[in-house]
Amino acid sequence: MTPDIPKESQRVVYLDILRIIATFAVIFLHVSCREYYSAFISYDWYLAVFNGSLVRWAVPIFVMISGALFLNPAKDIPFKDLLTKKIFRLLKVYLFWWIFYSVVMSSCSLLFGDTIGLPFSYDFLMPRFHLWFLPMLMGIYLLIPFLRKIAADENLLRFALILWLVYLTGSFFMVIEIPQISPLFAMNIVVGHTGYFLLGYYLSKVSITAKQQKIIYLLGILGFILTVAGNIILSIHDGESNDLFLNTLSIFVVLMAAALFVFIKEISPKIENKTAKLVNYVRQDLFGIYLTHALWLTVLNRAVLRNFCNQAITIPLIAIAVFVLSLYTTKLIRKIPFLKKFVE
Repeated sequence: MTPDIPKESQRVVYLDILRIIATFAVIFLHVSCREYYSAFISYDWYLAVFNGSLVRWAVPIFVMISGALFLNPAKDIPFKDLLTKKIFRLLKVYLFWWIFYSVVMSSCSLLFGDTIGLPFSYDFLMPRFHLWFLPMLMGIYLLIPFLRKIAADENLLRFALILWLVYLTGSFFMVIEIPQISPLFAMNIVVGHTGYFLLGYYLSKVSITAKQQKIIYLLGILGFILTVAGNIILSIHDGESNDLFLNTLSIFVVLMAAALFVFIKEISPKIENKTAKLVNYVRQDLFGIYLTHALWLTVLNRAVLRNFCNQAITIPLIAIAVFVLSLYTTKLIRKIPFLKKFVE
């Protein structure tokens, strides 16, 4: 999903592996969440809660990967290049796909209407659901000059991460409005995800002992269990789906994202040779897969396919199909000179 793939000589294998895992996780998440708001307290709803909790770390992992790359002091990033080569490029990609999806979805709904389950709505003129990541990332990129100064000072970096975690915890548990306290923990989407940017750099540089790894993994598992349990309990209490625990800025999602990042980083030397062929084949297409997968979701994530048998089976199969079709769609687009710049 992140468009900033390092050159061959600068590649970090475990970041490539994480990028592939997170790309598939995003697709799996979007496939599996269909019944979360429409089939409350049913088997499919419980499955959506489980699946959604299982891969909620996908977007945070992408932000952490970008942080590990952009905050590296060995990589010089002039602000002019940041604006012209990174932010402006993302803006062009964002606008292109916004227009593309608006035209395609509106045209299909007008031509076919309910026969494809897409009655016309002006909502189709709004950015497609998965494109929110791009303006958020552009916002973080604007902060990179300041974030690099924080990252350059280890004590300041640790303080910033602790402060971020305190704010995330405070904002998460201040779900009941307390006028005297709640405003202290207000955090917008860019500032909130900036913490993942710093966390990715920190975990990429710090040496973690075997004992510390076990603690991180246990916290990650605990984060998953509490995300599932908290989601179910809070939703039943409210009488409707409540996605507070599924928010990417939930402290429990932070635990899962950190655990996965460290796990892949530590096992990468052992699996590098086994994954090399796959990594080399797909790594240049991952951004395009993310951008195009929403189109294939519309085609494949239909009730007739999901209910063909148990959704515990059909959901992973649909996710795999969407990933593969998006991969080859991207490879095709990259062969067209005018269009390839919108998937790279």
